[in-house]
Amino acid sequence: MTKVIAFDLDDTLIPEVLFLRSGIHHIADYISERYPKLPSLRIVYAMEMALLTHRNHYSALESLLEEFSLREAINMKDIVSEFRNHAPDPSIYHLSPSVADALTNLKQKNIKTALITDGRSITQRNKIKAAGLYSFFDDSDIYISEETGHDKYDPDNFLSVMKKFAGANEFYYVGDNPPKDFLHPEKLGWKTRLVHPFPLAIHQGFPKL
Repeated sequence: MTKVIAFDLDDTLIPEVLFLRSGIHHIADYISERYPKLPSLRIVYAMEMALLTHRNHYSALESLLEEFSLREAINMKDIVSEFRNHAPDPSIYHLSPSVADALTNLKQKNIKTALITDGRSITQRNKIKAAGLYSFFDDSDIYISEETGHDKYDPDNFLSVMKKFAGANEFYYVGDNPPKDFLHPEKLGWKTRLVHPFPLAIHQGFPKL
């Protein structure tokens, strides 16, 4: 074995905006099922327009709830939890054909891969499952900050990859946010590759969930 390629997840393998859109649709259904007087399409429109204009999507929802006299009936903490923990809709949240083809090509060539991502365990695991990424990454090669106790501002997850694949002589990390993604890989001698940023990428000012 000579080469290991590790990837970031959000806005690298798949646009984070797709998870946000999936979450908005989930929240819209969640609320409208309980309060039919507020149509789900109104919720989707209000929240997605907020995202596209770089406003807070939760604030847009709160304004809509006020309009329909539902602000006191709905606990926003529950809404945020539903959003973060929902299982993404694969019809919305999915790999692009080009990314799927690239990962398939690496697998066919028996090039070892890893996934190093920051975030909550349940959120990131739900994304990985919905996107079909377990087909390309062994579970033991997936490093999620909440699970390992280390985010990308620490070298630990990168060192873990180097320890597991100690026979490799080349390590690569593919990411979208150089100040965060490449800090430790470059210090450790890894080669880094910057993906062309997706539209509305988080590190370019797109709202976080």
